[in-house]
Amino acid sequence: MRANSSNLDLIRTCAVSFVVISHLPIFNTFGEAIYHTQALGLRGVLIFFVHTCLVLMLSLERQEALEGRSNLAAIFFVRRVFRIYPLSIAIVLILAVFDQATSSQTSLRPLVSNIFLIQNITGDQSQPPALWSLPFEVQMYLLLPVLYFAAKRADRSAPIIIAALWAAAVIGVLLLWRFHINYDIVKFIPCFIPGVLAFTLSTTKARQSAVLLFAYIMLLAILFPVAVALGEKENLLAWPICLGLGLIIPRCRDVEVKFMTNIGRVVAKYSYGIYIVHGPCIDYVFKVENGLPQPIQWISFFALTSILSYFAYHAIEKPCIELGRRGAHRWLAQRQLRAA
Repeated sequence: MRANSSNLDLIRTCAVSFVVISHLPIFNTFGEAIYHTQALGLRGVLIFFVHTCLVLMLSLERQEALEGRSNLAAIFFVRRVFRIYPLSIAIVLILAVFDQATSSQTSLRPLVSNIFLIQNITGDQSQPPALWSLPFEVQMYLLLPVLYFAAKRADRSAPIIIAALWAAAVIGVLLLWRFHINYDIVKFIPCFIPGVLAFTLSTTKARQSAVLLFAYIMLLAILFPVAVALGEKENLLAWPICLGLGLIIPRCRDVEVKFMTNIGRVVAKYSYGIYIVHGPCIDYVFKVENGLPQPIQWISFFALTSILSYFAYHAIEKPCIELGRRGAHRWLAQRQLRAA
């Protein structure tokens, strides 16, 4: 499987679309007892978890092929810091300035927690709310190089080992729950591991149509929120759902419909910005400017989200990604020079 697979772009497009749709005010008219709209947003985040792990494992493989195994983990961490933190810090600080201007209450700890993406440890509220998932993702980065090396060493038996690790993670979280030990920090590990499993299966020949993959994604976008609305536990549903996605992705051929691949490529490119800025855009357009006619509100929301996401990518994300790449290479060159 290629890192630039059209399927991976479209999976990311589905994920960010579910998150945005779940936050739109139009869903306030639906009863949560029938269709739990916030669970649709969680469904999008779960897709991100699987997708991110798969893409980063492919990135580690590509990095090893180009630069060797030496300092692979260190270079990976440097690049991820420059990929994730600049935009999240920018939006956190911008919103903090607005909050300070409109409210007399100031609290330093939540600001620091959001800047360092440790809200799931400190228990502070995420601002913007969509930022809640990033701490889990960043903390999972610490395990990915280890899982990559383990998968490479295991070779053909890697899928079995990773599947067993997934089962062990599920059992571990359930044991923590059973003995009333706080398991919040680790509860999504069984949602990340299927991305690693997909990587170990990525060398198998894709024989199934992409229809299977996206039918699975869309079907669960309907059934998962309904099941949550009926009282089913989100975590217990999330773990096997993510496992199913990890098993299906490498078995499906890439979508080749041009207009779909073009849409997927564009949305995937700006998806991180969309994920970060759509919440503040919703608040501004539908709450602050709530006196505008509805058609104007919707046009304003989509236009503002598109513009800010475009700006975020080209002004912050892309330059920082390149800075991280150059910084990692410069650091590696200096280490090699000192070693010589």
